[in-house]
Amino acid sequence: MSLEIAYILGAGLGTRMGAVGEALPKLLWPVFEKTLLELQVDYAIECGVKKIYLNTHFQAEKIQNYILKKKLNIEVLYEESLLDIGGAIHNLAKVLNYKGRVLILNGDQFLLVNKDAFAEFKEKSLSFVATLMGLKVKAGSEYNELVVEEGLLKSIERPSPTDSYYTYSGVSIINLSKLAPCEGKSKFFESVADFRKKEVAVFKPNEFEYWDFGTTERYINSMRKALLNKETLFKSFIIKNKSFEQEKIQDLNCYNSKGSEFSINLNNESMDNGTGNIIIRGVNKDTGNSIAVIYDGEVSKV
Repeated sequence: MSLEIAYILGAGLGTRMGAVGEALPKLLWPVFEKTLLELQVDYAIECGVKKIYLNTHFQAEKIQNYILKKKLNIEVLYEESLLDIGGAIHNLAKVLNYKGRVLILNGDQFLLVNKDAFAEFKEKSLSFVATLMGLKVKAGSEYNELVVEEGLLKSIERPSPTDSYYTYSGVSIINLSKLAPCEGKSKFFESVADFRKKEVAVFKPNEFEYWDFGTTERYINSMRKALLNKETLFKSFIIKNKSFEQEKIQDLNCYNSKGSEFSINLNNESMDNGTGNIIIRGVNKDTGNSIAVIYDGEVSKV
């Protein structure tokens, strides 16, 4: 059975993206030449899916208009009231009559593995209601720990303060035919990956890259990391999908700008006096023409 459907989770409120996040949905934040949403579509296609769904809530109309403008092949499931991740997956499952497997992707993160590892991940998912992609993190990280025995999730605990451990990456494959129907709002580990009632697998890739754009700080760090590192899976991915233009790189790790280090200008014209910040455009709710500056410690419109 092939994996033909992807579901991008994009119904968040944007509260972790500062003042600009109140006006510009996180999915529409640019990663150089494309938005997070466009890159998630590119990623899903590279994973071999043929149909892509997206759930929305906050500023859903603006996202819908962007999808139409860019002619993205996405079917949107609007949530008038937030359903949480579990409820969102069941909402899609009803559309699909609880048939097939679905690749779950977070709209603001990318977990990249090689083709062989992803093929193993897909194969493993045939046997379980949910197969989670584990993410190895360092000791003392803020994420909950997945306690795994013989490849199966046994519990979720507070993180280890002394040792590296695995957490849930946000990427998973859900086998809808093995899922017990559930109505309304529900949490992922209660109505979908309920390891207390059914076997839930955890796949641990040996090698991976994890790129997080989910907060203002992480967005800035990931953008700078992409400029600094030449040989990464993510850098190759965004170049291949025309989201990064090598000719726009300037001295001091600047992009489409001169000036202080890490000046990133995502406006149309090049800039000569960058101050180490990220310039984006399209944050105005009504006209889409105003410009914003993303600072290290805060976000301000100018």
